[in-house]
Amino acid sequence: MAGVGNYKQILLYKYTTSIDAAGDVTQSSIAYKIWAEITDAGGGRSQVDGRTTLSNGKEFKIYFRQDLQPNADYKIQYYGEMYAITGLQRINEKRFNWLIRANVQS
Repeated sequence: MAGVGNYKQILLYKYTTSIDAAGDVTQSSIAYKIWAEITDAGGGRSQVDGRTTLSNGKEFKIYFRQDLQPNADYKIQYYGEMYAITGLQRINEKRFNWLIRANVQS
């Protein structure tokens, strides 16, 4: 996937849920187009339904200008796959201010 230098464009989705007048739960999302430096998080193993599977995680270094702070309600779309956030770390660099660890949603 093409990008600028080491940066790739990702979509950061913020999901919110609310209850409408009928009492049904509705979900909406806001998408932020941002650039990130992306690296593989390494090959971990886990047990899923009695089978050993390899994790498919990535680390995203991003600069998020808005006053919103990313949390587990956010999802990342990168190269056609949705990633669920598993870890957040605030970093103090000039280029980036968040290190997000995420795994592919199955």
